[in-house]
Amino acid sequence: MSSKKGKTSTVPKFSSFKSKPEITQPQIENKSNESRQHSEKRDRHDSVRDASHHTHDPRHVKVSERPPAQEQDSNVLFVHDKRGDPLIRRYGGLNRREIPAYRRFGQGRVLGADGYMRIDQVGSRDEFSLLGYRQTGSLLGSHRKNISSKGGYYGSQPIRVRQEKSQTAEGTEEYVSLRSSRKRKRHDAESEHSSGDEEPSYRSIYGKSKNHEHSDSDLDYASDASADTGDRGDPVKLKSIDLSRRVRDHPEDIDAWLELVNYQDTLLRLNAQDGRHPTAAEVKSFADIKLSMLEKAYSHTSTDTQREKLQLRIMREGSKIWDPETLSKRWTGALGKHETSFELWNEYTNFQQSKLSAFQYDRIKQLYVDRLRSLEKEVLTKQGHPSDCLRICEQMIYVFSRATRFISDAGYRELATAAWQASLELTFARPLTISNQSDSRLPSSFQQFWEDEVPRMGEEAAQGWAAFDLNRDTQEPPEPKNSDVPMPPSTRDGYKAWAIIEQQRALAATNPARTLDDGAEDDPFRVIMIADIQDILLYFPLETISSIRRQLIDVFLIFCRLPPAFCSSDLIQDILQDDFLIRSSAQTVTLEASPASSTTSEIDEEQSKKPPEFTHSYYRMTVTPEVLFPSPHWFKSMRKIRDDIPLDQYRWISTTLKQLTRTFGVHELGPYYLAFESVNEPGNEKKIAKALLKQDSTNLDLYLGYSMIEWAKGNKDVAVNTIAAAKGLTTISIHDKLTLGIAAAWIELEDSNMTKSILHLCALSDDSSVTPTQESISASTTQILKSRQFLSSNRDYLLSSGDAKNAITYAEGLALLEYLTQSSNKEPSSESQGDIWSAMASISTCSEEMVSRGLGSSSYHERLLQSAARLLYYHARQGPFRPGFLREQLAKYINFFPRNTIFLELFAWREARLSIDDRVRSILDKAVLVESHDCVSSRVFAIQYESHAGNVHSTQAAFEHALESEACKHHPGLWISYIRFCHERKELRPKAKSVFYRALQYCPWSKEVFMEAFATLVRDMDSSELKSVYNTLNEKGLRVHVEMEEFVEKWRREQKERDRLKR
Repeated sequence: MSSKKGKTSTVPKFSSFKSKPEITQPQIENKSNESRQHSEKRDRHDSVRDASHHTHDPRHVKVSERPPAQEQDSNVLFVHDKRGDPLIRRYGGLNRREIPAYRRFGQGRVLGADGYMRIDQVGSRDEFSLLGYRQTGSLLGSHRKNISSKGGYYGSQPIRVRQEKSQTAEGTEEYVSLRSSRKRKRHDAESEHSSGDEEPSYRSIYGKSKNHEHSDSDLDYASDASADTGDRGDPVKLKSIDLSRRVRDHPEDIDAWLELVNYQDTLLRLNAQDGRHPTAAEVKSFADIKLSMLEKAYSHTSTDTQREKLQLRIMREGSKIWDPETLSKRWTGALGKHETSFELWNEYTNFQQSKLSAFQYDRIKQLYVDRLRSLEKEVLTKQGHPSDCLRICEQMIYVFSRATRFISDAGYRELATAAWQASLELTFARPLTISNQSDSRLPSSFQQFWEDEVPRMGEEAAQGWAAFDLNRDTQEPPEPKNSDVPMPPSTRDGYKAWAIIEQQRALAATNPARTLDDGAEDDPFRVIMIADIQDILLYFPLETISSIRRQLIDVFLIFCRLPPAFCSSDLIQDILQDDFLIRSSAQTVTLEASPASSTTSEIDEEQSKKPPEFTHSYYRMTVTPEVLFPSPHWFKSMRKIRDDIPLDQYRWISTTLKQLTRTFGVHELGPYYLAFESVNEPGNEKKIAKALLKQDSTNLDLYLGYSMIEWAKGNKDVAVNTIAAAKGLTTISIHDKLTLGIAAAWIELEDSNMTKSILHLCALSDDSSVTPTQESISASTTQILKSRQFLSSNRDYLLSSGDAKNAITYAEGLALLEYLTQSSNKEPSSESQGDIWSAMASISTCSEEMVSRGLGSSSYHERLLQSAARLLYYHARQGPFRPGFLREQLAKYINFFPRNTIFLELFAWREARLSIDDRVRSILDKAVLVESHDCVSSRVFAIQYESHAGNVHSTQAAFEHALESEACKHHPGLWISYIRFCHERKELRPKAKSVFYRALQYCPWSKEVFMEAFATLVRDMDSSELKSVYNTLNEKGLRVHVEMEEFVEKWRREQKERDRLKR
């Protein structure tokens, strides 16, 4: 080769390809110095090149206007700025134009930290984040996403690279070959057969390697032992490997298969990085993986129970990836194999009821009727087997509740109300002369009772079926009712006017009418005959009524959009998580928007002064007297519904509760009825309490409830005297006296009288002690020690004997005594506060003991933690406290009971609106909104939290995540709230219509969802769209009181006539 100057160029010789001579120690040091100098020159060259590149980039202009030039010293590297920039707090970041150009080393890692902290640039802002496992490394290392860092990730296997002789360059060669020759290829092909006979290395002491050391069987083992490579110490990967090994070694272990399938949800959450939620594609992909696992597990089942359980999971996961036609075929096959499975029937009904293309009101109603009749026949065959009979009766209650809720949502409210009236009569007002039925037919006397239209349960002057059976001539039908004339709409829009009239007619038709009532002849659905409801009524065997009466009352209260009174079985807990059943008296979710003009610091300051939200539309908590009859500073389980529902329906609910309690012998419902009346009809509490106590003089909760009502009204003396009267009862137990003493101690504590509060707690342990009414005497040290011993010993004894209900009472009393008497000085406090650390230590001791005894998820444990949360909140609002301690305790409680609204609300109470670590959202994502604990109340809490702590878009995201979840996607109230939320925000209004059509796909049985087109979206939809929605409403068989097309034409003619007359 020659150049332009005529000089020949020689081929460069690379000394690195020569044979390596033996290197002495001085040569090694000299060589490392030369390498370091060469590296420094290269780095300087790169920095110069990068600097020249940045000078042309307007984002890296060096601008520094503060401090002024006269205050700067050119001889120093740093400037001390004492003033700062006040605009940082307003805009939430530094001014980009005032930041000098700089380069970071270490890819945003924080110098001096352990690698779990990082600062990333997102858009125009720097965000601080905490990294998870395998997202860290050396602080001065390379980025975690480079090629080398992925070497040990996700099932990678170590490969031993063997050096080929043909690829080793000889030192005598004067060039480097960039392509292999054919000869080398042939040599490689030959070497493949002899690779197993590799000669031992001179460093090896084991000699020649064995053939089995490189066999394919070891590859399987390497996948199991991947913890030795990049997965070492990763608990997530190790658990996945362990579960995979279990199902491989023991394929008949169905529980292991299910655990592996459930663990995919954890992997799905971890797969989503940077705090984002999984995408639809990721959810579908993981559903496909779980479906494959479930089908493999199904092939190894040995019992019908295992097959039913796996078939149910297969259908749930398959619904995420199969098309509708395939899903329908698979359902047909599944029901053919498991005809008697109640869980599969329930899932199939959910599928049919929420499928818009195939939904028909009459068809879905028939599904419920057929199942009820089937269960009714089955329960007759199980008489003499109490456990089986109880299980089937609970299934009947669930199917009946689903049927009546479906009928009511479809617009036939009077039919659903009549079904509940008749079922309550058949259960609680059954005549003694009616023997146990031998078939499923209703007694003829009940049919006569209904057809005579005498007052029924929930109506004034109702005496019940039993009284009618004894003397039929003494009862007369009620007087005919006159219908109210509705106010004419003031709008000119015919569709909007129709919606208003339709809504008025629907609200007036919540209860069944009598034949002589005004307007009944114009609407054939208003009068409910026995033939209309006889197929969906509940008629239990006589011996099962005592076992299911509480469950039936709880389900009735849930139907009335009230909290359950007893929560006495798993059936009620399942219903409270069912988006097809759970409703609120408030039609939409209440959202609170943060003021746009306020700064973050002002909002945080205002939030710190504001108490938590004590009343919620949807909530979960254990019902205790403290939440049923709350003080002004605690959570309320009873919500006022009088102003949220039609007046006729409210009167029916109130009268039904009164008659069940006072006429039909359900005395245990007395405290609930008293609480209901105190919230909705304040002022009559004393009269109602006297009547209830006269009927049931030993009901402790009635005394407690009335005393708390009077205390909340400011009548402390009446409250204390009521408790004292209850303590004087001769039939009361020592445990009940302690409950009354704790209530009295709380009354004094809320009044800032800690001395009297201690005396109330010490009164039981020493009968000779002074009474709390004496003003100047306080409890002695001996009395306090004796009381502490009394409470702790009884708590431990009752726990060990299995009486958790009464043990919790002693644990609550001991925690309150510790708070009032101890002084550990481990948490800040004032004179009006006690020792919260000692109180929580006592609670933790009892909690750990309950967990060790298998009571960690029991209602008694939740009740204990609710009392601890009450004490925490009292301490926090009385004076100084450490937010970290409050947060630490509540986080533990949330991990035990993720659905409890009290714990969630208190945890979010004092959190900053825009905090770096974002603790509330973190605990929601990790512990609360996971599939195993997801429910409507938690999703509503997350939406409400975003509405005041986030912005419009974060609230929208919370709605989307809720309505994409399995727990909420069929909830009409949430869909209606989302439609109105989008319509009320200018930036989201174009999306409101698409949200409405999505709601129809998921809730095609809900008339209220259809009516949103004529109410909220009437101006956003043209006439053809509104007619299409109305036609679909009619085709699906939902209830319509007024024909729309005729009404709109008539309305337009009247409007034109009015306009003509005005001219």
